[in-house]
Amino acid sequence: MSATKIIIDTDPGVGIPGTDADDPIALLFALADPRLDLLAVTSTFGNCPPWITARGARKVLDTASRTDIPVAQGLPLPLSGTLADELQEAYRGDRGRLGRVDLPELSERELSVSAPQLIIDTVKANPGEVTIVAIGPQTNVAAALLMCPEIKDDIAEIVFMGGGLGINAEFGRGNVTPVAECNIYFDPIAANVVFNSGIPMRMVSLDVTNPATGQILREETIEQIDASASPSAELFAQICATYMEKPMFDWGHGCVLYDPLAVLAVADPTVGTWEDMAVRVETKGEYTLGQTVPIRGAKPNMRVMTDVDGTSSVDEIVRVIETL
Repeated sequence: MSATKIIIDTDPGVGIPGTDADDPIALLFALADPRLDLLAVTSTFGNCPPWITARGARKVLDTASRTDIPVAQGLPLPLSGTLADELQEAYRGDRGRLGRVDLPELSERELSVSAPQLIIDTVKANPGEVTIVAIGPQTNVAAALLMCPEIKDDIAEIVFMGGGLGINAEFGRGNVTPVAECNIYFDPIAANVVFNSGIPMRMVSLDVTNPATGQILREETIEQIDASASPSAELFAQICATYMEKPMFDWGHGCVLYDPLAVLAVADPTVGTWEDMAVRVETKGEYTLGQTVPIRGAKPNMRVMTDVDGTSSVDEIVRVIETL
């Protein structure tokens, strides 16, 4: 069986305190897993501005000796044109500047192509074969669909990490507000475009990416990473160590692997339990902006992961990365 062709749209902050470690870990996993064929990476805002996340992605690829995979810098603002207050404040601090890891510049050729255009070009070159894995705000994906609506018929699937439906009572709602998860909250208009596109879609939400399911890379596992095994292993260990210095959430001395689970779900759809649902995004609510809402009785527009053995999935993610 041939490998699944994917584009990853992501916001990796590499070597920058206060950023999640899961985006670069997701890239490392995608590079290592033979079931996946990573065609391109597009950067979005989120952990850091897209000019930094693009260089972070380039660092991960170069470290794994995959200079052949193109990176494109994403749009700097959500479709509303205004960056969320939380991000404006974060970007005035550590998350708005380069950290302790030397990040390579993008080539002139890479800088000449926007993230939405790279998505369009890659899909058109591989009609019906490409899965988009969106593990940040969905601005670039939505922009690509608005720029070139016909590509929706050529995208095999969109698998995204984002949202929360309250399936898990403790963690399955929001992490920016009580009801909104950051990837959706930072551009709910874009998520609404994507959700209503008619493209086959799978949702990996906070309901399954949390400590209660075991979807957390524990500190004791991080300490066992053999950083001398390869340049990628060294970067893996460094990313985790930087995160542990200033964790975004204090959930038991470890790093929740939100985004790698979405990538693993492409490589192995049986990793979780899925349920067909109709899911909408709140785009106007004063108190509920960015909330993902399941609509009873409506026609399903996506499959939602409702359960996962997080301990097993984290073990597999680490095992696969260690082969890189």
